[in-house]
Formats: sequence, C-alpha cells, structure tokens
Amino acid sequence: MWQTWLSGLIGIWLIISPWIYKFDGNNGALWNNIVFGAIILILAIWSGTTTKNQKP
Repeated sequence: MWQTWLSGLIGIWLIISPWIYKFDGNNGALWNNIVFGAIILILAIWSGTTTKNQKP
C-alpha cells in the first residue's frame, strides 16, 4: 500500500522539480515533467483508493 503513495509523491516531485532545479525556462522539459507528474499522481491516487476498498 505504501508503494502507491510513494508513487504519488514522485508525481508531485516531478511537477515541482522544474522550479526547484531552475530549468523552468526550457518549455519542453517543463511540460514533460508537469504532464508525466500529473499522470503518475492521478494513477497513484486511483490505485491507492481502489486497492484500499478491495478485500484480501
């Protein structure tokens, strides 16, 4: 279960990393991080909520 939430944190990290590492001027890398970070975050939240509701 903790792996899914760790994946969510990685998604958040991808979204904010262009501003932390100061490569927000590079539009290609900026949007790549934002899009893939959002996809990872959404899938991690989805996986975490659906896995929680299933019975073992």
